[in-house]
Amino acid sequence: MKRVTSFVVVAVGCAACLAGVASADDSGAGAPSDALITQRVLGKLGVDDPELVRNIQVTTKDGVVTLSGLALNAMDAAKVLRDAARVEGVLKVENRLQIEQ
Repeated sequence: MKRVTSFVVVAVGCAACLAGVASADDSGAGAPSDALITQRVLGKLGVDDPELVRNIQVTTKDGVVTLSGLALNAMDAAKVLRDAARVEGVLKVENRLQIEQ
C-alpha cells in the first residue's frame, strides 16, 4: 500500500512541475504567451491614453494582435496601431478599427 501512495505523490508532484514549466514561457527567454501580449498591449494603450483604450478591444492569436472597436479619429487609430506593433512579442497587427463619424 505504501508503494501505491508513494507513486501517486510522485505523479502529482511531476504534474505540478510540468504545469510550472508550461507557464514559465512568460518569464523565460521564449516567446511571450498570447495572454501576456494582450496584457502588454492594453497596458501600453492605457498608459498613453486611458480614455481611448475604453473603446478598443485587443485579441492575440499566435503573436498576431487584432485591434477592433472605435477610434475617435484617424490619428488616434494610427497611434494605437503603432503602439501595439511596438510591444514585445507582437508579430503582426491586424486593423479592424472603425473611425467615429
